[in-house]
Parts: sequence; structure tokens; C-alpha cells
Amino acid sequence: TQRDHFLKSAEKHLSGLVKWGRPNAGMFVWMKLLGVNDTQELIETKAVESKVILIPGSVFCPNPRPSQYVRAAYSTASPEDMDTALERLAHLLKE
Repeated sequence: TQRDHFLKSAEKHLSGLVKWGRPNAGMFVWMKLLGVNDTQELIETKAVESKVILIPGSVFCPNPRPSQYVRAAYSTASPEDMDTALERLAHLLKE
């Protein structure tokens, strides 16, 4: 399934950099970026420049505040695109 490929790719590229849970249903994975106090700037600048599209967790809060979380959608991405995006995210987190 799409979810299983996403999780396998996350394990390959993001272990030690990110924590995530295995969703039982839906089309999103919530991820905690370790060592990042506020994902908004990272996502809106470096990630976009690297063509990694994630949603900062702060946009889901009624009173936006810094968040270590991002939401990733996996339902429409190809396995190759997921792998490329998560590899790029890993590179950004290691900078």
C-alpha cells in the first residue's frame, strides 16, 4: 500500500532524525522532527526550495505556536516521489 511504502522509505531515510506513528487509516502521517523546535520556517523555506512539500504542525493549531511536527500526505505520491522527498528531508535535517 501507499502507507506501507511511505513508512518503509521513512525508516530508510529518517531513522534517528524523525519520529512517526503508523496510521491505521487515512492518508497522512504525522512526524516529529527531532532537534527542530519550529517546523514552519524549515518547511516554508528550505523544504519548499528542495521541492519537499509538508505541512507545518502549527497551522493546525487554533492559536498558532511553534511545533516540532509536520503532516505528510502519501496517498497521491508515487513510491519514487516519496523516496526522493524523504531523502531530501533527511538531508535538510542533517544540515
